[in-house]
Amino acid sequence: MNILFIALIASFSAQASMSAEQMQAARKNCRQSIIENSFQAATKSGFQEGDRAELLVENPSQMIRNLKMMNDKNLNSANLKIAPWSDSYWPLYLGAAGNRYNDPKFDFEDWKDAFDYVLKVPASSLIAQKQFDSLSPAEKYDYFLHLKSDGLTQSNWAEGNEYFKETGSVETWMGLCHGWSAASIMMPEPKKAVEVQTPAGQFSFYPSDIKALATLLWAKGEFNSRFVGGRCNSKNPRTDSMGRPVEMDCLDNNPGTWHMAIVNQIGQFKRSFVMDATYDYEVWNQPVSGYSIKYYHPMTKSETTDLETAIVTRKNYKDDPRAKVRAAKSTQIIGVKMVVKYVVETTPSVDEYQETAINSVTYEYDLELDKDLNIVGGEWYSENHPDFLWVPEKGSFPANQGDLSDKAINLKDIDSEVIEYAKINAQNEIPFGPVVRGLVDSSQENP
Repeated sequence: MNILFIALIASFSAQASMSAEQMQAARKNCRQSIIENSFQAATKSGFQEGDRAELLVENPSQMIRNLKMMNDKNLNSANLKIAPWSDSYWPLYLGAAGNRYNDPKFDFEDWKDAFDYVLKVPASSLIAQKQFDSLSPAEKYDYFLHLKSDGLTQSNWAEGNEYFKETGSVETWMGLCHGWSAASIMMPEPKKAVEVQTPAGQFSFYPSDIKALATLLWAKGEFNSRFVGGRCNSKNPRTDSMGRPVEMDCLDNNPGTWHMAIVNQIGQFKRSFVMDATYDYEVWNQPVSGYSIKYYHPMTKSETTDLETAIVTRKNYKDDPRAKVRAAKSTQIIGVKMVVKYVVETTPSVDEYQETAINSVTYEYDLELDKDLNIVGGEWYSENHPDFLWVPEKGSFPANQGDLSDKAINLKDIDSEVIEYAKINAQNEIPFGPVVRGLVDSSQENP
């Protein structure tokens, strides 16, 4: 099932200075973004219509649902050979892709101060002095494609200006939260600087510049995505005597759904996806890069590598704290501790061959199994656990007006057709996809 998103959500930079209140507001804002732009209605926990692993995984017809088969195929751990790449979240208070991250004088904590500096020291003056490295990604793009007005720089600063006019400030958490994670999954990581020639001289698009343009492309463009899970909108979800959230929407995706999704998507099909790593109204979306599983006996809590010794029948599980809510088809229970690796953000720089930052989190839950060890449900025990999961559809790409399809862009000789299409797309706040693809391709080790 393909689901079209106008905007998707990613997480916020661990590098940014944010209060707890700002962070909560950031996550709430991103959650609202996906609710407003998704055509998928909120769903309840369990194997409901919107909470089935096959809505996410790459090849639903080949999805493994049987725990023994997963074990026999050595799918208890997996790491992607090529993880999604790290990037900044390009905060609005610094102009988003208009951020002059390599200008030592561009050091501000307030949108107006940053904007006033850009007005005082316009890109034209830096270009005249051949200080190309001090330009922002958007300024480099606009100059390279002859966009003297109505370019990406203007639209990136204008977005922050709307918040400033309305509230008198632009919060530090606001940024391109809906582009980085999609771009990092769907496009190769920019590795090398790409040199281009202009009338004023030669300059470089550094990997961070190219990542910014890719992030902006996926933040503003429309593309098909796969989505599974529910949405909890409560700040502090109430729990019942079993420790489960009272509100059905806060039960999130079922542990059985989660287990089949990650084992199949990462372990079997070798492709990343994005998880919202918190169970409440907060949003913390991260591209997943790997996992490892340990099983334990639900009654003794003893961990084991032997699948069969970790399983207890429901008949023998006399003190099961979740007995009242078990799936009707379940006859056996097994405990799971899963360590999940996910990619986090970094600070932009002029460095080539940038490192990917990876963190990890441990989730604890049980799986409900039928007599044949097929996964039919489960119960969370970790307070924080994945909320909803999504991934851009394989082969999808943000829609561009005048997209040249597979036609290669010659970055050494940008023709009038490309400039015209770049102008049209910039007026819609999106970089021209073929140019971004050309920069990404040229930044590879062997383009």
